[in-house]
Formats: sequence, structure tokens, C-alpha cells
Amino acid sequence: MSSALEHLQRSFRFADAADIALVSLFLYTFFLWFKSTASRQILIGIGVLTIVYVLARTFDLYMTAAMFQAVLAFAAIAAIVVFQEDLRRSFARLALLGRLPRTAIKHLDTNLDILIEVAFDLARKKHGALIVLQGTEALDRHIRESVALDARISKALLDSIFDPHSMGHDGAVMMDQGRVSRFAAHLPLSENSQELGRRGTRHSAALGLSEVSDALVVVVSEERGEVSVAEGGELRRAATPVELKQRLDRFTQRVRPQGAMGGGRRLLTENSGLKLAAVLVACIAWFPISFQAETVQKTFVVSIDYRNLPESLDIDDSAPTEARLTLTGYERAFNLLAPSTLRVSLDLSNVTEGPQEIAIDESHVKLPSNLALFRSVPRVVSFGVHTWVRTRLAVELRTTGRLPRELRQREVRPIPNEVPVLIWRSRKAAVTSIYTEPFDVSRLTDSSELKARFVVPEYLRIETGQLSEVSVKLDDVTGANDVTKAPQPGGS
Repeated sequence: MSSALEHLQRSFRFADAADIALVSLFLYTFFLWFKSTASRQILIGIGVLTIVYVLARTFDLYMTAAMFQAVLAFAAIAAIVVFQEDLRRSFARLALLGRLPRTAIKHLDTNLDILIEVAFDLARKKHGALIVLQGTEALDRHIRESVALDARISKALLDSIFDPHSMGHDGAVMMDQGRVSRFAAHLPLSENSQELGRRGTRHSAALGLSEVSDALVVVVSEERGEVSVAEGGELRRAATPVELKQRLDRFTQRVRPQGAMGGGRRLLTENSGLKLAAVLVACIAWFPISFQAETVQKTFVVSIDYRNLPESLDIDDSAPTEARLTLTGYERAFNLLAPSTLRVSLDLSNVTEGPQEIAIDESHVKLPSNLALFRSVPRVVSFGVHTWVRTRLAVELRTTGRLPRELRQREVRPIPNEVPVLIWRSRKAAVTSIYTEPFDVSRLTDSSELKARFVVPEYLRIETGQLSEVSVKLDDVTGANDVTKAPQPGGS
């Protein structure tokens, strides 16, 4: 146990802390979504199916695993359809994480007192009303047929809007940043009959908007003369002005914290249980997924790159093109490694002519910081480096077959009979000719001119712009006997 703790202390990196923090953030977002979604039972059912499938795979229950694999594939598609609005809200919340907190509103308490007074006054008169307090999420895509307004909140304004003789009394009033921004707004209706009970359309609209956004909606029933609050997909009655005041205070502190200290305190205390659970789950999952106490070794076949070789030099064919690298490190490091990026890179900018030997070490292989080179085969790369020089070589034809009888008095010759080339300086003295591929002279006629390609060994190069073949034709020389094959390289 102590050795494992020592290893953890020695190997834990800043990247691991960032890894846990990011996973915790995503888990916290998921927990919030799970807490607020109206289709929680469906999500639980999918989770149970997933657990059963994992157990079936673990204990080799082949038929059960095959059946659940098909069911889970269908369930994944169904979940996207069922939770499409919830998923859209989750991504929108992630986008809001980088936004600066909204500034505190002056005279906020006065505005809330006015709203509370109006709500219970309308309830006493049994005049229906819908008042929306916008949270952090935009509401434009949920609102239909509203009338734009930018006015200071007042009792007279709200009384006039919700007067039964007003054309906009059936719609909702939208409040944002302490002002009335819209009225006569039509809200999306909820289909949660269990939460609505026997309540009417106003309550359905209030609950519907709270299901698809983080807004709070105060609804006044004209039949019962009651004040209710819809928030987070839940509809609850506010029996007294004090109770409504508490609900509104909690909402405003959540979406508009008062000052930097209040925002920091809210960040720590709001949903603290969910945040702690997200961090604990991320830490527990990190150990089996990312932390391994023992190192492992893996071998990869990689290419060898020879780079920065001066143009006047060349490497002979003895230079190896591949190496087997054995790397050592923790399993999690190999999980993040892309083998296609591995290669041995040898810098030849300072080499000179002659035999070379370069020992492969970690400086020649670009590795992540948590992996090390254990072994390389070959350990030493051996090859020759040669300098190119210019010269002219005679063209020697390699021929096959015989000339037609009537042409045997003619001579076969190449045009041109010598070519400029680049050759290794170490071979210049020993090489005097460049040979062609075997050429069938029986194809020649008195007027024909055919082509023969050069055979270019590794120590030769045809200079840029020069032809890689010669013309073959019959010469006018007479008195010659049968054609004799050109000598082979090496004097044969």
C-alpha cells in the first residue's frame, strides 16, 4: 500500500489533475441534467439496460449480450430523439460557462416586492397572470407572438397588462435585468400531466417554459386565486408573499449573484452535493482507467528517416530503412500514443564521405514525456556516404539476337556513344562505361532507329536534363562480320 502511494505521489502530473477536473465538470453537467429532466425514468431504464449488458459480456452470456447489444443500439437512437431538447440545453449551458456573470441589478429588492404585491393582488381579484423571470439562458426560440417592450417595472404597468379587458392579458410578461422586455408572449405548453394535475393552460405554459430553460415563471390562477411558481420542470404553490419572496430570492441569487464574494460563495455552495459526487466519481474512475502502478513494454516497427543530407552526398543501399523500437512506460501512456507518428530521425547535416555508424538513442525518436526508449534493433545504424563527381562514360550496348542476313555487313552503334553522368568519387577510377538494357538487334532494319534504356546502378546518376536512353541504329561501315555482344560489367 505504501509503495503504491509513493508511486502515485511520484507519477501524478498536472495533466492528471486537469483530466480529473474536466471529467468532473462533464459529470456535474450530466448530474444536473439528470436531476432536472422530465424523462428521468427513461434515462434510468437505459442505464439499467447498460448495466445488464456489461454484466452479460463479463460473464460470457452470449445470447443475452447479443440481444441487449441490439436493444442498446436502438435505445441510443431513441434517447437522442427523446432528450433532444435536454441535450440542446446542456450544450447551451456549456457554452455559457465562459461568460462573465451578469451584473447585479440596482433596486432589485424593490422590483421583487412590486412583483409579489401584484401577484397576490391579482390572485385576490382572480385575474390570471404569467410573469417570466429570465435566467442565464436565452428564451427567444421558445417564445412566440410577443410584443417588444422596454419599461421599468411598476404596479400600474403590470395591472394594466393583466387587466381582463387588455388584449395582452392572456400572454406572459417577460422580465430581464429588472425591466419588462416583452408582453403578450406565448409560451410552450407542457405535456407533463402528472405535474399539472387539473390545472389549466396558464400553468401548462409556465411549466413548459421551465422544462426547456432555467427561467422562473410566476403564474396566477384566475379560477382558484392561487399563486404558483414553475422552475426546473416543477410546479409548486406559493401560499404566502413570504414564501414567494424566498423563492424569488433563491432564483436571483442563482442567476445574478451580488458581487464577486457572493459569486464565489455561490460557486462553492450551490449544488455542493452534486459537485462533490462528480469529483468523487471522476477520482474513482481515474484509478482503473488512467493509473497503473507497473510499467509495461511494447515494440513497434518504425521507419528510419535520413534528413538534411547535403546534395553533393549520397547514402548507399546498405542503410537500413526500418528499426524495431521497444518502449517502456505506463499502460495509460501507450493508450494515448499514435504508433503512426513514431519514427527514427537521423540528422546527416554534418556527415562526411566514408563509412558511418550512428547509435540510436532517445534524441533520435520523438516520444511523449511519460515513455522511454528501452531497446532499438538495430542499435547502431551503419551505412556509407559518398560524394558525387561529374564525368563522361562510354555507352556500351548489350545486345541479343542476330541481324537479318542482308544486314550482317552493317555495324550496330549507339547515338550518342558517351554521356555525362554523376558518379561516386570512390568508383570513378574503376568505371569507364555505362551499359544499356539487353537490346534485340533482330528488330533493326536498314532505316530504323530504336531506343535502348540505360541500366543505372546505385553509384551512378544521369545528370538532370540528360536522356535516360540512347538511339540504336545501323552504321554504314562495311566488311564487318556477325554482331558481337558487348562485354558485361566486371569484364565478363
